[in-house]
Amino acid sequence: MSTTPQQIAEALKADPFWIDPALADTLNPTLIDKAKTTVDGLDFPVYVIAVDADRVDREQLEQIKVFHGGEGAYVMINGTEDLAVDETFADTAEKLEVMDQNLNASDDWNYSTPSTTKLNILLGYYADPQERTDTEAVTGQNVPGTEVIYDSGSGSFAPLFLGAAILVLALVIAGVWLAKSARERKQDREREHAFTLPSRLLNRVDSLQRNALRDSISGETAELAESLGRLQTADLDAAGADRVERALDAYQMARRIVDDEAATRLDLAGAMVLIRQAGHEIAEAGRSPRKRGVRRSTVPQSLCTINPLHGEAQTTSRVDADGPSVRVPVCRACGDDLRAGRELRWIFDGDTPYVEGNSVWSRTLFGAIGGDLVTALHRERPDRD
Repeated sequence: MSTTPQQIAEALKADPFWIDPALADTLNPTLIDKAKTTVDGLDFPVYVIAVDADRVDREQLEQIKVFHGGEGAYVMINGTEDLAVDETFADTAEKLEVMDQNLNASDDWNYSTPSTTKLNILLGYYADPQERTDTEAVTGQNVPGTEVIYDSGSGSFAPLFLGAAILVLALVIAGVWLAKSARERKQDREREHAFTLPSRLLNRVDSLQRNALRDSISGETAELAESLGRLQTADLDAAGADRVERALDAYQMARRIVDDEAATRLDLAGAMVLIRQAGHEIAEAGRSPRKRGVRRSTVPQSLCTINPLHGEAQTTSRVDADGPSVRVPVCRACGDDLRAGRELRWIFDGDTPYVEGNSVWSRTLFGAIGGDLVTALHRERPDRD
C-alpha cells in the first residue's frame, strides 16, 4: 500500500472511512453505505480502513491508531475476507464493552465470510450490544481472516506484570477448585449440562446472519442488474442471447428469494449460487463467439457445494451426499477436509446437514447435479414464478 499509516491517520480525522482507491470499485457499495450509516449513529468513534492487500497488517493498524491519537475502535478490512480490530478507550468499562462485542461478532461469522459482511455484523453489535456470558465460546480470535487486537499499553514492566498476574490468578483458581466439595462439583456439572442458549439469543443470531447475508446478496444483484442492462442483446448471436436469457432467469429467481422475508439461510445460500450462475452466463455472453465456451481455467466456475457461504470452489471432489458418490465443486478448505478424512462442514437445513433433507437444494446439490437449477426451482416452487 503506497499510502503511509500517518497519511491514513490524518485522512481519518476528516472522514472515519478510508478506502484504498484500488478497492473503490471492488467493495460492495451497498454494504459500505450501510456501514457508514451505522457508524454515524454510534455513540463512540469507529474508524474503518480498507486496504488493497492479501492480508490485513495488524502492525500497520496499530500505527494508524497511534498516529491518529483519538479514542475509538479501529477496523481494518481487505477486499476478500480479512478483518482486524484495534481499540483504545480511557474508560475501562467502555473498552470491555467493545471487546465483548468484538467477540460476539467473531462468533457469528466463519473464515470465508466476506470482509464487508464481517464489518456490518461487527457494527451491528456495536449499535445493539449483547451481553456476553462466560458460557459462550470465545473462539472468534482464532478464526483465520479475523484478528481482534487488544491495546495492552506499553512499557518494559508490562510483560513482568502480566506474568505475575497470571501466576496469582492460577494460584487463586487452584485454591478455589481444591476447596470445592464433591457435592458442589456435582452441582456445577449438572448446571453446565442443563444450560442451553436462550431461544431469544439464537433467534437474534440467526436473524443477524440472514439480514447480513440478504444485504450482501442485494448488493450483488444490483451489480448484476447493471451488467444485464449494459449488455446489448441486439448485438449478440443466438448462443449469446440464450446465455443472457438464462442469466436473467437465474437473476429473477434469486431476486424473488431475497425479497421473500420467509427465506431461510439455506434459501439465501441458494440465491448466492443463482447469482454466481447468472454472472458466469453474462461473462460468457460478453465474450466473442470464437472464445466463448473455451475454458480459461481448470477451477470450477461455481460456489462450494458443501456450503456456498464458503465462497468460490477451487476444485472438484467426490463426496457421499446421502447416496451414491458424486463429483461436485468444493472450496479449498472442504477439499482439504475430504483428503484428510475429516467431517465436512455442510450448511444446515434446520438442525441437520442440508444433504440429509428433502429440499430442492439437497436434491440438486445447489445445481451441481440433476440438470438446470432454475428449472428445478420453477418446478419445485411455482409460488415464486
